[in-house]
Amino acid sequence: MQNEKSNNPISIRSRQWIIQSLLKLMDEKPFQKIAIKEITDDAGLVRKTFYRNFQSKEEVLYEHISELMQEAEKKFESLESLLPYTMTLIYFEFWKEHVPFLNLLHKNDLFIILLKQLQEYAPTIFVKFKADTMRNFDETFLKYYTEFHSAGIWHMLGKWVESGTKETPEQLARIYADISLNKPHLKK
Repeated sequence: MQNEKSNNPISIRSRQWIIQSLLKLMDEKPFQKIAIKEITDDAGLVRKTFYRNFQSKEEVLYEHISELMQEAEKKFESLESLLPYTMTLIYFEFWKEHVPFLNLLHKNDLFIILLKQLQEYAPTIFVKFKADTMRNFDETFLKYYTEFHSAGIWHMLGKWVESGTKETPEQLARIYADISLNKPHLKK
């Protein structure tokens, strides 16, 4: 999907300008109505530079989300406890910092892109940070386990954004942990 990305500082800078321009334009108009030329004009670049780095506008979003996922992964590295509550607390605290971006994805019916990226990162994160727990899982179980949790947390994130991000990350982490541990919240 993605071109081989150059680590050349000029190329990195150009990609960042393209990402920033697309996000700025998405705040002003629907994603589908944004032309590549508008992105490059806003970024002060030529169309050729866009196509040297990306194949589509969607790929620009994939790269931005990938950068965000790498940022989130660094936050997981600081965890001592890999319990459902602590992992999802970090996850929702991280995304709380990026609510404007989540709103842009939601507003433009592009939230599914986040799920696709999450599905790519989840196995790595689970294996890297929960290896001790998962080493005895068979491959088939592990495959469905990561898909289940990726989709579940993605749906929670989507519902949170859709609902105006009213709940705190702590509340969401508690709900996720209780779901994972099969502890339903009963009406009072």
